[in-house]
This record gives sequence, C-alpha cells and structure tokens, in this order.
Amino acid sequence: MQGYALFKRHILEIQKAADIVIEKGQQTKAVWPELIMNDAGEEGSKLRFSEPAIIWNAPLRGSSKSASKRAIVMDGSFYFKDETFDKGGASLEVYSVTNAAGQCTLKLLEAMHFDIEPNADQSPFHPMFHVQFGKNNHLDLGALEGKIVRLAKVQPGRIVIDRNINMPTRDVRIPTPQMDYLSMLVMVVADYFCGSDSSNEVTLGFKKLLQTVKNPKNVARIGRQSRRLEERWAPHEGSTPFSAAHWYQESCS
Repeated sequence: MQGYALFKRHILEIQKAADIVIEKGQQTKAVWPELIMNDAGEEGSKLRFSEPAIIWNAPLRGSSKSASKRAIVMDGSFYFKDETFDKGGASLEVYSVTNAAGQCTLKLLEAMHFDIEPNADQSPFHPMFHVQFGKNNHLDLGALEGKIVRLAKVQPGRIVIDRNINMPTRDVRIPTPQMDYLSMLVMVVADYFCGSDSSNEVTLGFKKLLQTVKNPKNVARIGRQSRRLEERWAPHEGSTPFSAAHWYQESCS
C-alpha cells in the first residue's frame, strides 16, 4: 500500500483528537498501539495494530457521575487492495473494574465485533456490514494483564480478568453502517465521554474528532463495499426504500 505512511500519520492525528475528549476532566488514560503493515498476498495489504488499544478508567457513560469505572479494549484491521479499503474488522470489549485489598478485578460486561465483508465474495446470508455481540477474537490475556498492572498500579499476580460472558444472541448478525476501527472509536468517544451536559470544549473536541475521521487523508473512510451498497439502491431503483435488505448479497439476484 503506497499510502501507508500517510494513513499511519493520520491515525495518530485521530488518536490525538480523541485524547482531547477522553482526557478532559477525567481520570482516564488511553494507550494507543502502533499501526503496522503486512503483505496479505492476494488479499492485498493488511494493516493492523501491534496490540489492542486500552482506555482505562472510562466512565459508565458520558453523563455518568458514578465512581464506577470501565476498561475499554479495542482492536481492528484494514485490508487494502489496489489502494482501496476492501474489507476489515473491529472488536470492542468493555470491562467493569474493581479494586480491593491490592487486587484489581476486571469482569467482561460486553463484547462485540464489527465485520466488513469483502466485495468480491460476500458470504451468503451475511450483511456486508454487521455487528455480532458476544463473539470476539480472544486477546492475549498475558499481554493484557501486563498492561493492566501498569495502568492500575498493582503488583504482578494481583490482576484477575474474568472473560466469561453469556450472550444468547451471539449468532445474530445485525446490519450496520461501515463500522471500521476508526468509526468504532468515534462511537466509543461519543457514548462514554460526551453527554448533554458536556462542556463546550468537549463538544468542540468531538466535532474535531469527526472532522478528522471524515478527512480525505483517512483512506478507510469510504470502502469498496460502501460504494457497492450505494449501487444497490437509489441510483437505479428510484423510489425503492433504503433498508437493511440491501446489505444482503441475495437482494441483488
């Protein structure tokens, strides 16, 4: 991918924009990993993060006054083919955080992953963009524990991570817009760090984040499948409603 270096620099700008909101008035720390590129053969270039990102001490939601905190773990990847964002994925895990007697306990509350089906061979019966709850790539718990030791400032061996979670609807694929890693980051910042009582500085910071994600330097902002979805509806179907039916390959046959 020829534009890798430029995209990598722009992701740093997006992370800086997110930090303005995340760190404003919060005891919160975001740890951002490095974006790296690998040759994926016929799939093009794979861009992934060296490790998951962690937002530590996040509030329950943007308007929450509770002392309870969350740990938010995010990961994702981008595949570029012929310099176009072809497919990708993003994952999100949210943990409760409890500190007692020198021990830090993390309990998994929510897990989800967002998929972007490849343009050439969209899977039968799969929405081209979708989210599934409860299903996620298992993280390297050892590496995660090492990060939590530093963030929670506790002794090694005093971390407990409970990843057991019951999600009866884990096999349901819910159609979404294009939810790549950067779109997911916007969602997290909006829901956990912004609210109706947010300061003007936070509001302006979030607007800046949106502008940075929508900037043409973000070459993942419009993927091949987004263009394909546009072709499936209004341009040639006149008054056909814009509905989730268009997300399925079978709607074209």
